[in-house]
Amino acid sequence: MDLRVDIITLAVADLDEAHAFYANRLGWHPALAIPGEVTFFLAGPGRMIGLFGRRDLERDIGDRGQVPPFDLGQLFHTPAEVDAAVEAMVAAGAKVRKPPQRPEFFEGYHAYVETPDGTVWELVYNPGFHFDSEGTPHFA
Repeated sequence: MDLRVDIITLAVADLDEAHAFYANRLGWHPALAIPGEVTFFLAGPGRMIGLFGRRDLERDIGDRGQVPPFDLGQLFHTPAEVDAAVEAMVAAGAKVRKPPQRPEFFEGYHAYVETPDGTVWELVYNPGFHFDSEGTPHFA
């Protein structure tokens, strides 16, 4: 499994306030902002910082365990690559927080795994989101 962090998702208590802090007060320019759902900021070529509501992340992970303050995301080209990455991480000692499945809120496939140190990774196939060869994000 290749090491790559494409998206760091910050689990925020108040999405509107977090958006105001980063976009309005710090002057970061959103690459995509869907009010009440998510905001993405480009963090260099091929990298994004996402803001996602803490309760929404808890619901997305699908358990009532401790929701991390952030998760690391890796994008894949196919659902089979997501499955293979989950298998590799579990074989290395990670535990599945949410098994691979189609999510409620986007057309794709994803899973959450937790490493032995407690870091949570979201492994994602999303045909409506990709970075081009220059690292520019594209949303369908």
